[in-house]
Amino acid sequence: MLTLMKRIWRGWKRLAHHIVSAQNFVLMSVVYWFALAPVAVALKLVGKKVIAPPPEKDAQGSFWRPRAAPGYDLQRANRMF
Repeated sequence: MLTLMKRIWRGWKRLAHHIVSAQNFVLMSVVYWFALAPVAVALKLVGKKVIAPPPEKDAQGSFWRPRAAPGYDLQRANRMF
């Protein structure tokens, strides 16, 4: 009896996995076509670029920016972040 129940349970899990896979495909397609695609089309029509252009290179051809060292004092040491 126990082995029969195990076989039924494994079969149900296999069937549930296929059902969830199909449901996930449908849900993600709906999200894409009704949420992401209209926003992308609207931004394209307006001409707005969402991604920032890459930073400019310095004289040596590097993207690194010089940064001043922070001052070390007691107040900064007490503040964790």
